Amino acid sequence: MNISLTVDSYFEYFLTLLGWIINNGIWDLLVQSGLFAAPILFHVIGLFLKVREQGDDEGEKGRLLASWIETKIYIAITIMVLTCLPLFNVSYTTLQFNTERMKSCGHSIYKPSDTGLSSLSSELNGKSATLPLWWAFTYSVGKGLTHGAVSIIPCKADLRQIRFEVQNTQIANPVLRQEVQDFVEQCFIPSRTKIKREQTFLNEAQARDIDWIGSSLFINISGFYDNYRSKLPRSQWSYSLPRDSGLPNTGNGGFPTCKEWWADSRIGLRARLLTQFEPSLLNRMQKIWGNPSEYEDSIIRRLVSPQNITVSSGYAYGGYGGNTDPSWSNAIARTAGTAANSIASVAMFPAFDSIRQSLPMVQGLIILALIVSIPIITIFSGYSIKTIMTISTMLVGLFFLSFWWELARWLDSWILSAMYDSDTHSRWNLAGIQNTQDDLILQFVLGTMFIVLPTLWFGMLSWAGFSFGTVIANSVTRGTNSSSNKFPVPK
Repeated sequence: MNISLTVDSYFEYFLTLLGWIINNGIWDLLVQSGLFAAPILFHVIGLFLKVREQGDDEGEKGRLLASWIETKIYIAITIMVLTCLPLFNVSYTTLQFNTERMKSCGHSIYKPSDTGLSSLSSELNGKSATLPLWWAFTYSVGKGLTHGAVSIIPCKADLRQIRFEVQNTQIANPVLRQEVQDFVEQCFIPSRTKIKREQTFLNEAQARDIDWIGSSLFINISGFYDNYRSKLPRSQWSYSLPRDSGLPNTGNGGFPTCKEWWADSRIGLRARLLTQFEPSLLNRMQKIWGNPSEYEDSIIRRLVSPQNITVSSGYAYGGYGGNTDPSWSNAIARTAGTAANSIASVAMFPAFDSIRQSLPMVQGLIILALIVSIPIITIFSGYSIKTIMTISTMLVGLFFLSFWWELARWLDSWILSAMYDSDTHSRWNLAGIQNTQDDLILQFVLGTMFIVLPTLWFGMLSWAGFSFGTVIANSVTRGTNSSSNKFPVPK
């Protein structure tokens, strides 16, 4: 008999298969050694001693003992059949990748047939995995609940991961770096100087725009980039008249205007700077925003400008730092704290990213350990219903960690977008984010949510699982006592 299960990655596929194969082997070992029957024997001995402790007023002790033993054996056999006896075969044809969520959100996820997994056998060392009925049910419920909960989260891409990749992209080509420097000296600085010399009036948006070399004002308004040119021949352009008239034809190229130098869609500096980013990153960004004009200038601006730019002077947070009427000492303390956080962020943010990458690995290994331990824990608990309920709750809880991490990632990615997605709060301010002090603290807080939320979840779950197991066990005990009291016991 086969069962269809889902896993979220090849890593989880391998660990799931390995865990159940070892689980089956441990159960076979317990059966062959006879240890599986030890809890039943201990139950019989314990009940025999308990009956001997009863007073003479309890009536016929033999019938009472028989009733108790019968109930315990029924419970033990039922738990053994449901949780220990392998029933469902698991093979690669039924153990599949869960790609529905990725498809709906536009992520580029390889299909199993494209990853080389289609030829894998669902055996390790000639052994295949089988699942007991209860754990197959628990696995299906846990995965289904997790995937359903994740699908409820609004579908957005991982902005923080995209921003991390953008911020860590550098111009690898030294020739291109030098060309950017030449462009600054021969085009950008003269244009900025002209703005100041002529005392041109600029509104707030234009003032921000001229802070970088790809300024649309310099490109589109006559008298700036169209009025200046490269002072050195550029090999990407051929010598052309009348544009290059009066300039030497050295055979090393032409002298493009600054507008051509920057904006040419094929060989311009802007187009070549875009090639410094990974194609997969650009593809993900295009799936989010669609129109390249919404993000290309932002990421190029971040690439060529190492300094952060503060765009908004508004406040988006209501923290409890300082006083309601801030004093100089509060301002100094806040500034010092921001500086300290900035220094700490150099080490902490890459560490947070590494932790996030490792979380599914840790989750898979913990699930592996729990699956392997199930037969031994079940035997040592004496086929206890409370123990089975606790393990089931733990297994579902471990699966549900994926939801908390998805939620934390969504908050980490899109809470900034939700607060800053307007004309005055730019969504793609990749060079830096507004409300610098509070935003920096928020990044630390959201980074810790990947650990805090699962910790809080397991704290609540441990209480709920233990209580649920206790309720089930007490219900069975009360039912047993009620049924035994129905016998007419002679005095």
